[in-house]
Amino acid sequence: MTIRRRLALSLLVVLLLFAANLVIYFWGNQRRESSVEALRRAVARQALISSLNQNLNDIQKQVTLLSQVAAETPSTGANPSEVSGFNDQLENLERDIANLRNLAEPDSRANIAAFAEAYETLDASWRVFYGNFGRNQTKAITELVIRAEPLAQNVIRERLPQLQKDESARGDTATENFYRVARLIDRTAVLIFVMSAVVAIGVAVVLSRQLTHGLNRLKEGAASIGSGNLDQRIDIQGGDELSDLAKSFNEMTGQLRNAQEQLVVQQKLASLGSLTAGIAHEIKNPLNFVTNFAEVSVGLLEELQDSIKDQTARLDSREFENIEGLFGDLQQNVAKIREHGKRADGIVRNMLMHSRGQSGGRQMTNLNSLVSEHVKLAYHGMRAQNPNFNVAIQEDLDSSLEPVSIAAQDLGRVFLNIANNACYAAYQKKKRLQDGFCPVVAAKTRDLGSSLEIRIRDNGDGVPEPIKRRIFEPFFTTKPAGSGTGLGLSMSHEIVQQHKGAIRVESEPGEYAEFIITLPKNEISTRSIQCLSKS
Repeated sequence: MTIRRRLALSLLVVLLLFAANLVIYFWGNQRRESSVEALRRAVARQALISSLNQNLNDIQKQVTLLSQVAAETPSTGANPSEVSGFNDQLENLERDIANLRNLAEPDSRANIAAFAEAYETLDASWRVFYGNFGRNQTKAITELVIRAEPLAQNVIRERLPQLQKDESARGDTATENFYRVARLIDRTAVLIFVMSAVVAIGVAVVLSRQLTHGLNRLKEGAASIGSGNLDQRIDIQGGDELSDLAKSFNEMTGQLRNAQEQLVVQQKLASLGSLTAGIAHEIKNPLNFVTNFAEVSVGLLEELQDSIKDQTARLDSREFENIEGLFGDLQQNVAKIREHGKRADGIVRNMLMHSRGQSGGRQMTNLNSLVSEHVKLAYHGMRAQNPNFNVAIQEDLDSSLEPVSIAAQDLGRVFLNIANNACYAAYQKKKRLQDGFCPVVAAKTRDLGSSLEIRIRDNGDGVPEPIKRRIFEPFFTTKPAGSGTGLGLSMSHEIVQQHKGAIRVESEPGEYAEFIITLPKNEISTRSIQCLSKS
């Protein structure tokens, strides 16, 4: 997972925790408001019941006092204002009961409704009593004694105390619920805050550890590279930017190591080239004397032999035969000196060519044509030296290859050297197996996307593993004396490296040998093409 995704997920976790805190806050606020509202309604009901109790007792006392006055002295009754005031008291009680019913909980509505119904009957009885008081005393006293008193006892002494008891219990429950909700909300808020803090800290610690670990590994790797350890590798698992950076770092160190190895090789080759050039120049002059005097000696021996032939009559036959034998030995020795001198001269020339290294300038070249031309050149060159030589040439050239910016002369020398070896190996196997074997040399080119590949293959006896490890060493050869100098493949290896490519050999002893050359695609340069077209 990438660092960007980790940070995004961390931010999402923080936002979810923030959302959870908001949800808890609004949920707690709603629960708190609900409990406060329930408590407020309970207190309001208790207040209304207390007011009803007070007002009912006051009216009851007023009615009782009027009944006592009516029994002791006759009265003319209440005037209209007193009746209106009495009715207002009864209506106030009705409004309080209505408010109580509005504030009632579902489980207490039946009791309040029964209380309201009982009060309505008592209210009607009190109105009859007060309306007939002083006018129809008999009816007023009868109404009071028969109906009002029992109804008042039922409402004031039984139903109202029961309502007070029920509402007191509900008030206690509402109060307890209020405190319970407050504690629950506080604990939940603290718990969610602690959980949020723990999760946030955990996410931060994990993310910081991962980042710190990767950065420390990169820092240690950079320090190791700075100290000269080009074998340093950083192993960071995962698919994030740090692992990609570690892979790039490893690729960089690999390239640096390759570059260092190339520099070492180039330094060695440069030293070898300088040494080779020095030795070759030192050997060249005395070798020329040896070769030239061998040629002169051959001529002198021929002249001396002719002179001796003219004196055969003066010489004993046995002595003449001895002289003839000496002349033959001398001529043979001088011929060998001349032959090996020329061979040494060829080795010196190759040494000088090897010491000069890359000589040709780069130019846009058709690689297919270059390979085909030098493979055929190797074939015709060997056939010119040996009329009996013959191998089958097979070509599989990729037509999609574009021109490449290379030193054509130098790479041509590489293809020629490898093709010469291939033709030689295939023909040697042919000579051994005679008609039962058909020698073949095959050349193939391919575009691999990021690189170009050239393969030159022969079906000769192949290259044994011990020899394969030394095949690119200077002066190493498996050919008989006089057939090779051991510099061709070494020089080819150097030329391919100068093109930032690679050369390797694959072989199955007794079956085939195949040389594989890869050249990086970045050698194909549009800029080079443009510059070439302008020139």
